[in-house]
Amino acid sequence: MRIIIMKRIFLLLAIAMLTLLSVACANDTTSNTTKQAPQIAAKTTYTNSLAGKKILVAYFSATNNTKRVAEEIAQATGADIYRIEAAQGYSANPYDDKDLIQKEAYENLRPEVKAPLPASEMAKYDVIFVGSPIWWHQPAMVVCTFLESCDLSGKTVVPFFTYGARSYLNESMQRIYKSTPNSVHVPASLPKDIEPDNIQQSQNDDDGIIMPADVGNIDAWLKVLQLK
Repeated sequence: MRIIIMKRIFLLLAIAMLTLLSVACANDTTSNTTKQAPQIAAKTTYTNSLAGKKILVAYFSATNNTKRVAEEIAQATGADIYRIEAAQGYSANPYDDKDLIQKEAYENLRPEVKAPLPASEMAKYDVIFVGSPIWWHQPAMVVCTFLESCDLSGKTVVPFFTYGARSYLNESMQRIYKSTPNSVHVPASLPKDIEPDNIQQSQNDDDGIIMPADVGNIDAWLKVLQLK
C-alpha cells in the first residue's frame, strides 16, 4: 500500500513539474516573439516641391518653340513669365544669323539684354525655370547674359531646352550651371562633361538628362524632377 501511495505522489509531482515547464516555455516564446517583431521604417519622400514658392519662367525664343514650352510650364506651376530678348534682335530664322550666333557661342560672348528684369523683381522669386533653344551647341548666349546679371544666390534654377538634336544637351546644361554658380540646380548633378572645352563636336554624354520633349508633357517632366 505504501508503495502505491509513493508512486501516486511521484506521479503528481511529475505532472506538476511538466505543467510548470510548459508555462515557462510559453512565456519564453511570447517574449522572444515580441523582441523579434519586425520594425517597419517610415517612408521618406525626397522632393523639390514647388508648394509655397514664388516661381518665374524666364526664356529666350526666336521661333516660338521655346515660348510654347515656357507657357506650358508657367501654366502647370502657376509661375510668372518673362521673355529674355537681345538688344540686337535675331532673325526669325536663326540660320539667317548663323555667323553671329556661332561667333557668340564659340567665343562665349555675352550679347546685351533688352529691357533687363529689375533686381527688385528678381528678388521676389524662389525658383527660376530658364529656357532656351540650343544654338550652335550652347544656349542662346543672351540667356547667360541675363543669368549672370542677376543675383541668383540660393535660388533654385531649372533649365529646359528645345532643340533639333539633343547631342549638345549636356554642354548646354553645363553652361547654365556655370552661369549660376551660387544657385541650387535641378537636377542636382549632370553627367560628366567629357571635353568641357570642346563645344564644337558631340561628346555623347547626354544620357540621364531629361527634357519635356523626352516624356511627352510638362506634368510628367516635373514629376521626373520631383517638382510635382
